[in-house]
Amino acid sequence: MRQGFRDIVIAAILLSMGLTIPALILPTVSRLLGVNLFRGVEGISFSIRRTFIPMPIFRTPDSYTFTGFTIAFTLLTAYIFLRQGVMVRALLRKQVAELITVLTSYIRAGTPIVTALELSASIVENPMKEYVLRLSKLIQLGYNPFEAFETVFSDAPMDVRAILSSIPIGVESGGRVAEVLTAAEGFSFQLSRMEELRRARLEGYKAVLVLAILSYLMSSLVTTLLLSYIARMMLGTPLARAAIDLKYVLSLYYISTIITTAITSIATSRIIYGEIVTALKYTATLILLATLVFSITTAFI
Repeated sequence: MRQGFRDIVIAAILLSMGLTIPALILPTVSRLLGVNLFRGVEGISFSIRRTFIPMPIFRTPDSYTFTGFTIAFTLLTAYIFLRQGVMVRALLRKQVAELITVLTSYIRAGTPIVTALELSASIVENPMKEYVLRLSKLIQLGYNPFEAFETVFSDAPMDVRAILSSIPIGVESGGRVAEVLTAAEGFSFQLSRMEELRRARLEGYKAVLVLAILSYLMSSLVTTLLLSYIARMMLGTPLARAAIDLKYVLSLYYISTIITTAITSIATSRIIYGEIVTALKYTATLILLATLVFSITTAFI
């Protein structure tokens, strides 16, 4: 209950920041620096270019900041509400090896499986403790071990379920509980080692993907500045300058940057962490960076 209330407060603060920063803070800082780059709400200006699909054109720096900050802080708000599930799944992955080891030791000592579950639950910490106690209670109430396991661990990660499925198998195997859990213990150890090696190998790809987004961002700015230079140099006529709509070009780059950032963040989070939810914070961070860069650039073209 306390955690839920804290998440609501943090989410409310983030949403208010998504509106307050572009509406008040950026214009105030801009005026203090004497550049008048941002004007707040009154500086928002969009237009629509009708091609094969309607395309919004960001005409002012404030158009970028209100759009980007709203998207980014909305994503961060969603992450605040979803991160609890990510944390629980991460803890379950860390605690499964400890649980199997402790449970196997009790079984080898001749402790009945239900009693061994309760004793093991007293050693491991939450959230695994709550899961194991619920499973033990359902088995004591006469539930089929497999049905009880599916009921309790239905929301657990697949790798955790694969290891802990040895518990109902051991219960149903009669006198071979120790053999089943010993095999599961060895499998759990090997799986944890493989997961550590996999993450260590893939961790570098996160930096590569982030650098790829930054490279795309810089290339889009360089291209826009080159087009701006060409437009100014073409015979020095207003007609030549009007032939290239630089704000339209910059808007296309901005939209494509947001889309590329989202796809890259999802791929990175899914491959490295096995979670899509973590993509929200990476996407939000990169969108904030891209928004500031594009908003400042559009003021000088």
